[in-house]
Amino acid sequence: MSCLPLDSERIDRDGYDPLTQRRSEDYLVQSQSQAELDADVGGREWRLAFARTTIGVTMREGGTCRVEESVYGAALAMPQLARTVGWDKTMTALAIRSVIFLVINIVLQAYLLKMIAKEEIVMDMFGGQMWLCDFGADLANCPGPGCRGPGGTDVSAARLYSWDAIVNRNFVKDSMKAVFPDKIQEINDFVDPGEYGVESYWCRLACCFIFMISCMDELVLVVKMGELIFKIPTKAEPWIRPRPRTGEPLMGKADEVELRIAGMPLVWKCINLAMIVAPKAMLWKLACETGITFLMETAGMADAITNSVGLAFILSLDELIAGALMSEETSNFVANTADFELFDAKTSCVGDMSVLSDDEILAEHAKAQAISSWGFWDTVGLIPNKLVAATFLCWIFVWEYYYKHCVTEDQDGIQRYISKEMHVPSFATFDWCQAFLPAMFPLAEESEPYWKMPEK
Repeated sequence: MSCLPLDSERIDRDGYDPLTQRRSEDYLVQSQSQAELDADVGGREWRLAFARTTIGVTMREGGTCRVEESVYGAALAMPQLARTVGWDKTMTALAIRSVIFLVINIVLQAYLLKMIAKEEIVMDMFGGQMWLCDFGADLANCPGPGCRGPGGTDVSAARLYSWDAIVNRNFVKDSMKAVFPDKIQEINDFVDPGEYGVESYWCRLACCFIFMISCMDELVLVVKMGELIFKIPTKAEPWIRPRPRTGEPLMGKADEVELRIAGMPLVWKCINLAMIVAPKAMLWKLACETGITFLMETAGMADAITNSVGLAFILSLDELIAGALMSEETSNFVANTADFELFDAKTSCVGDMSVLSDDEILAEHAKAQAISSWGFWDTVGLIPNKLVAATFLCWIFVWEYYYKHCVTEDQDGIQRYISKEMHVPSFATFDWCQAFLPAMFPLAEESEPYWKMPEK
């Protein structure tokens, strides 16, 4: 007994059926219809297609939300899929694994960010370093007014060094003083350790902006995930739906069913907000604060450029864990879950397009989209929202750095940001509360400063 392939499998992309040795009637009809449309370029059907496309863009401004292909997305979707199938053994195990990977990711991201913050806030203080602020910011016009460095002398390109170089050069100078105590005056006159400052003020700011751009994707995911949890129905709805049978044997693959974001009980909404959205938002804030501080403390141009890209790795750790450690089946379930529409189909530029006739769509489109109807909000709409948000957030975190670590000083009539007086921390410890809530749990410091701005 022989089995013939289905028509859809037998007919090639050009409509040719090798069994009957002729093109299929459906293909000929479709080709004829398409040929008629192509011949009527600019006709009614074309104008309707153009109008619906433009109206659709205005309708979908709210965007969609998809399950993120990371440990966060898996921890959101897999428990709901397990709930849908009645908490059977296999799906429950996948859901528990997803939560375990979520916890591992949160701990690792928080630990790495905490260590970077400790390096800047604790260990650099024990090394005698002051905050970089705007030392050497106007290097092109130095030496001159407003060019005084943390050593009390004017910064210049020939005397500008990194902090490690400054430490080594001061060590050599102090060693010479200890070995030749009778030559201290000569050593002070002829041995110049140089000054510490930023090589390029604008390059440093540009790197901060680039870093903030890399953080925007994570912020959008946090906002959309929170919006998703609030918008889906607060009831237990199935996240798995059967697809119509095609006659082929079903093997239980993820693409044989419809995986979709649906409602979830109130208790699961609260759990997801507490375990997924809130930690993700807190880690994003800590990453931005720590990253901007780290970049503002980077004096070299090449180091700042490299660090602006490298810091984004920490925020992508959740995707790395998902791709490297999660099971293939979990990844397939997350990838095949359909998007959830956050927009309202009734909020296009012409209202609800589904209740309009073709003539009404053409008329409303011509009215709403005519260049003559250009107004104030159309001009405002030329500015990308995410660009504005990235610029504003970059300014906020840079301002926070200056507010926490710098003060203004008048240097020959020019206002400059210089480091605050530096105090050695009382302890080398830096706990989680001090990392995440520094305003409530400040770092204990010695009363006497180890550095303050010297007189010229």
